[in-house]
Amino acid sequence: MPRQYGQSNIPPELFRSFIAISEHGSFTKAAEELGLTQPAISAQMKRLQGLLGGDLLIKKGRGVGLTELGSIVESYARRVLALNDQVIAIAGRVPKGETLYIGIQSIFVRAVLSAVVRKLPTSKTGSYRFISGNAPYLAEKLRSGYVDLAFMLVQSESRRGLVAEWPEQLVWTHAPHFAVPRDEPIPYLSREQGYIDRKILDLLDESKVPYRIAFSSVDVWNLAAAAEAGLGVLVTLERTRANLSRSLVVAKDGLLPKLPQIRAGVFFKEGLDIERHQALKEAFVSAVRPH
Repeated sequence: MPRQYGQSNIPPELFRSFIAISEHGSFTKAAEELGLTQPAISAQMKRLQGLLGGDLLIKKGRGVGLTELGSIVESYARRVLALNDQVIAIAGRVPKGETLYIGIQSIFVRAVLSAVVRKLPTSKTGSYRFISGNAPYLAEKLRSGYVDLAFMLVQSESRRGLVAEWPEQLVWTHAPHFAVPRDEPIPYLSREQGYIDRKILDLLDESKVPYRIAFSSVDVWNLAAAAEAGLGVLVTLERTRANLSRSLVVAKDGLLPKLPQIRAGVFFKEGLDIERHQALKEAFVSAVRPH
């Protein structure tokens, strides 16, 4: 008896609907984006979950979120769709609605976004969508296939998907009226789960400099506000300091250890046809590289 191959295949449209629901957290908004009705989206998800043998979505507040299985499937679904679109492009039939996803680490946004928008080539077949977040967030988006190109700090020795890199200098900053304490722990302003801060706290420990976390946030602008208020010292990148806050000054106190340079670069996702997008890559690198 011949095998029924079609029974184990998952139509790409099911993955597209699933990704749209994941992004919006809503069946209704996903349906609006894809030009479908909500019952049609619901039917597709019921079919997809039936094919995979488990629940992918769970109610979350007023919307929906991903189950553990859903998070795993999302990563593979994005890769499948990326390869599907790449095959279509090779055949010379790029979808008119093709959207390229560009990631920029939060700390760099004000410094580079205008140049990026100005330099990116105009697309006749689609558009760009910009995404911002910290380095771990963008790295995960790259791994899952959600972001096509990303500019962020290099977090490991791995150079997979790296197309350009360069050094960035870190600096200690604080409010003009703030004085680094000499007889008590240094008040440090920390990014929650921040890549820079993990390195700085290790440096303080190695240098045997006592410190305390005086303020923490995932938002760099909240950290800048805390520094302006005189709550403590903040480490940032030399070329983004003025964009973060024009009132902060570079600390010159000898109590603070010398900061190292850190690497930044542009990465592309696995499966992206970088040769076909050569003009985009070169324009993006030119816009974000320090001059």
